[in-house]
Parts: sequence; structure tokens; C-alpha cells
Amino acid sequence: MTGSANDRQYTTGATTFGFRTVAEGERQGLVNQVFSGVAERYDLMNDLMSLGVHRIWKRFVASETGLRPGQSAIDVAGGTADISILMADRVGEAGNVVVYDINHEMLKVGHEKCIDKGYLRNIRFVQGNGEE
Repeated sequence: MTGSANDRQYTTGATTFGFRTVAEGERQGLVNQVFSGVAERYDLMNDLMSLGVHRIWKRFVASETGLRPGQSAIDVAGGTADISILMADRVGEAGNVVVYDINHEMLKVGHEKCIDKGYLRNIRFVQGNGEE
């Protein structure tokens, strides 16, 4: 066989997951397992790994949307809804935000967070694959 390992990877229907090669069709299931397993601790993990800097990044992202009261937005790969909550503040009760994520457990954590913070009035949760 000629070519690099990357060339072979694409021609054989295989892809990488972490440090191993897996069949392309298996990758999404493995990713889902990882995120389902960490969903309850995802926000804490981000705080610890970034020393809280991810919260600054998220506020920056929300501010750069240019959203105004009454508008609508979708947060693709929105997971635990941190950015969605910030966008919901910008669009107000007259606006709408959709949290769109492939992983049910991440959406569940985000939904519970929104209940706790009183944000269900203008935030909706939709499970789907952003790559599609």
C-alpha cells in the first residue's frame, strides 16, 4: 500500500478516536459515550481545565453575536447551555434561543441548569447532529 497513514485512513473508511483507529461508523457512538459519561461534571471540568477562562470566552462569544431583544438564535453543539443562557439574556423574553446538541445527557444537564436559573421561558432544547 502506498501513501501516508492519513491517506489509508480515508480510503479504508477508518478514522481516529483518541489514540486509536476505529471504523468511521463507530466514531459518533464513541463520542456520545464520552460526553454522556462526563455530562454531569462537564461544566466543572471546563472550570478546572481552563482555570475559569472558558467563562470569559463564552461571554465574548455571546457579545459578538450582536443579538438584540426579540431576536432568535441557535446554539449548535450547545450542550449544557452556558452560551445559550447568555444569548437568552441578550434576546430577552420576547426572543428565543434553541440549544441544539447531539448528546441527550448534555442537553439534560443544560435543561436542568435552565430550570434552576429560571431560563425556560425563551430557551428550547433540540437533539440533533450539527454535522448534518
